[in-house]
Amino acid sequence: MTYFREAVVNTQELLDLLVKCENKIQTRIKIGVNSKMPSRFPPVVFCTPKELGGLSMLSVGHISIPQSDLRWSKQIDVGSTHFCSRTSHDEDQLILILYRYIMPWEAEFIDSQRVWTEYALKRQEANTQNKRLTLDDLEDSWDRGIPRIDTLFQKDRHVLAYDKEWRILKENPFWWTHQRHDGKLWNLNNYRTDMTQALGGVEEKASGFEESIRWKKLTNAQRSDLNQVPNRHFTSWWSPTIDRANVYVGFQVQLNFTGIFMHGKIPTLKISVIQIFRAHLWLKIRESVVLDLCQVFDQELDALEVETVQKETIHRRKSYKMNSSCADILLFAAYKWNTSKPSLLADSKDVIDNTTSEKYWIGVQLRRGDYDSHDVVCYARAKFLTYTTDKMSVNPSATGVMIGIDLAYN
Repeated sequence: MTYFREAVVNTQELLDLLVKCENKIQTRIKIGVNSKMPSRFPPVVFCTPKELGGLSMLSVGHISIPQSDLRWSKQIDVGSTHFCSRTSHDEDQLILILYRYIMPWEAEFIDSQRVWTEYALKRQEANTQNKRLTLDDLEDSWDRGIPRIDTLFQKDRHVLAYDKEWRILKENPFWWTHQRHDGKLWNLNNYRTDMTQALGGVEEKASGFEESIRWKKLTNAQRSDLNQVPNRHFTSWWSPTIDRANVYVGFQVQLNFTGIFMHGKIPTLKISVIQIFRAHLWLKIRESVVLDLCQVFDQELDALEVETVQKETIHRRKSYKMNSSCADILLFAAYKWNTSKPSLLADSKDVIDNTTSEKYWIGVQLRRGDYDSHDVVCYARAKFLTYTTDKMSVNPSATGVMIGIDLAYN
């Protein structure tokens, strides 16, 4: 695309070949995760820049963005010259096409003539005034022209001047261009920026582990394992999307000693998640949250009119047993508390009646949401209603609160 430009767009067979190769690459990646289901691998997984956890794939087929993936993102308007239909879509909700970010050769030649003419005039003016051209003088045309203006300022420019007739001496498919002589003839920074915006925009993910260890002395076995690190990072980073709820209806497998549910068989992801939560990490996280809450309540006894903070003794299975629950903390009032009807944290109009209580329980629920189901407010509300009305759950008083924490999205 960067070399043939107009030829790609105007030759349907060549465009189809590039789209076919793009599909093959994506299929190979899907096979590595042991799933080829399209809904597990929306375009954002492949086209997101590497700095944000994606694969920085360049698209030439105008892949449509699934409607289910537009719920949490804002879109920009994008026109198209070619379209590759894969999923249900509306107009303009498409992955950006690479061709729109690479100037056609005809336009390049016209722009180059203008840029070099301007450079000649600026150089002549500088010589007249007996001064040198600076970067500020050439800022607008620095990365434009054929060859690029910046090639005049590289450190080996004097050596390249003796490399005569290099365009006809090269024996490779792209013999008529050379980055040292012509400069970089395309720039995809805008493509990356617009792609991030089109896909909704996310916070940057800092991960330099592979780079920091790449040049260290490693055994062959260590270096072989190091090659698998990016794959595991990729799978773990996109796990809420790959292991999404709206894939199989009713097919869930709970991982041992966690509250994580896998939707379908994804061995690569399952192994990564099990390694992350090994040594009862799920239980330790919940216990840590409960202890932190107890410390906060101990510091605010007078302000909250609390007489005693009691940490309940519970079974270790409580954190991942989903059909019943019990209180983690029990607060005893110094006097009596006025209570309201059940409400959410963000509700501003609590209905407080004449009901009072001397006890108040607190329950902590952990979960690991996915892209289709990560509303922890609704989750906490559902668990509160379930565990306060069933016959298996044990609550020491009629009033209390359920705290929900999503380890993937909170």
